[in-house]
Amino acid sequence: MSSKRQKQGAAWMAVALTMGLALAGCGQGGNTTGTPAATTGPIEGGSIVLDTDSNFKDFDPALAYFVTDTEVVPQIYEQLVTYQGASTNIVGLLAQSWDVSKDGKTYTFHLRKGVKFTNGDAMTAQSFIDEFERVLGKGGVNSPGEGFIDPVVVGATAYHNLKNKTGQHVSGITTPDPYTLRIQLNQPQAYFLEVLAMPFFSAVDQKYIDQVGNATFDSSKMMGTGPFLASQINANGVVLKKNTAYWNKDKNGNALPYLDQVKIRINKNDQVDTLNFQQGQTALLGWAINGIPSDSIPKFRTDPTLKKTMQTFPENANYYLGMNVKTGPFTNHNLRLAMEYAINKTKLAQLSAGKDIPANQDIPPAIPGHVKNLPAEVNYTYDPNKAKQLLAAAGYKPGQLTVTLTSQNSGLAPKWDQSIQYDLQQVGINCKINMLNNNTFYTEAMAGSLTLFVAGWYQDFPDPYDFLMLLATNQAPSNNMTWYSNAQVDAWLQQLNTSTNTQQRMTLSKNITVQFLKDAPWVPLCFSNAVYAIQPWVHGYYFSPALGDPLQYMWIDKGHSQTG
Repeated sequence: MSSKRQKQGAAWMAVALTMGLALAGCGQGGNTTGTPAATTGPIEGGSIVLDTDSNFKDFDPALAYFVTDTEVVPQIYEQLVTYQGASTNIVGLLAQSWDVSKDGKTYTFHLRKGVKFTNGDAMTAQSFIDEFERVLGKGGVNSPGEGFIDPVVVGATAYHNLKNKTGQHVSGITTPDPYTLRIQLNQPQAYFLEVLAMPFFSAVDQKYIDQVGNATFDSSKMMGTGPFLASQINANGVVLKKNTAYWNKDKNGNALPYLDQVKIRINKNDQVDTLNFQQGQTALLGWAINGIPSDSIPKFRTDPTLKKTMQTFPENANYYLGMNVKTGPFTNHNLRLAMEYAINKTKLAQLSAGKDIPANQDIPPAIPGHVKNLPAEVNYTYDPNKAKQLLAAAGYKPGQLTVTLTSQNSGLAPKWDQSIQYDLQQVGINCKINMLNNNTFYTEAMAGSLTLFVAGWYQDFPDPYDFLMLLATNQAPSNNMTWYSNAQVDAWLQQLNTSTNTQQRMTLSKNITVQFLKDAPWVPLCFSNAVYAIQPWVHGYYFSPALGDPLQYMWIDKGHSQTG
């Protein structure tokens, strides 16, 4: 089990939580199927405009881990494998096919020939070796992707420790020929292909990076094999132009992408962004803007025309109330159990106007490993009287205990905090509220210094390990911010991480979930949905389980081209 993996993209987590708390609910309007296909089939040409309410952070695929960046980077860079449309099926992208050894420890990828970077250089297996080495630290790149392959890949740790030594390479990644890439693992990993679908592990042109330098490559000189190339990058946003030499085609043999241009503008006033959409000036309120702003959702629900543009998708994110089990009052198990019964999760979901749904565990319903029928003893329900009994069993009289609840000062967090504060007061626990900005909150939370806090987790890939690894002892405190530790859970997690037997992995996931709920370091609060709006003249849209908006597969009806 990796002890190095850290979702260092605190900003990612912060934005994800903001999404969850800021999107004051839908759930009743729209559908979950994506945009309908036009009767005429895909139309080539035209331009669209999107707004985003956040700045871009990184364009280097080795660094990009921020929601807004994910709207751009996968359009410029490509990986060995990717997700098939809206499904979680993994299909080849720059890998035409691959073989896995019987012991599950060696992956051999057979690359597409003839694929070129937009500067004309050929994509080869070396293009991936260069990126793996950059993720592991080559040239001073401090990639948040390192923990996904170190120590999983043979030689990754040794290379990381010797990253700037001339002539050193990762011993477990080899190229038998220019179009074959072989990766050896120290142990089988059921979700290794999903890891490789992350933008961290894209093909890059090292010769080009050496020419422009890492900093410029990250900020203004993107260059990959993808469907678009960046023609303008400035403080106002990014313009993506069609890569006219792009290799990929749709199922009917039509060249991709269909659109000539996508202009993404930075407009931090989300009400202006919404107005632009309502006036038909932008194509969608999707990934880049975190969907329909919460204040605008009532209008979308009641306006018949706008309601038809709404789309709702499972977001595979959880939000929880974390309790520090290492120091302070929540080392007391009975007190933690009292918290499980004290919080009215239904009320929290109502505050998000139905967008969020109450959670009873850590794994969201759309992720394999979610336990549909929890044992009654750990399927906690709102019961203030039982909470009072457990508070007494913990040794506290009503009003004797005062706790401090820390959260982020964004979105619906203030309303949630007040609701939790009220619930705790009703069972005899005094609660102070400490609101921090996103960066300060995660700096303190990931140092393990908070006693009671609201946090969340957005999937990296659709696998139970991506959620349950938060409970591992060796993930404390950066990911395991409550300092939770259980030797049996650690052993099950180790098996979950290395097993390739689906049934065994589901059994392990259930065992871990039930034991974690018995130990109660969290109060699971809510699961979240994404609520987007897509213009009726936009086609080909679908919600990817792990990537941004599918710009390369979208097309528009004639007469709706936008220039912004």
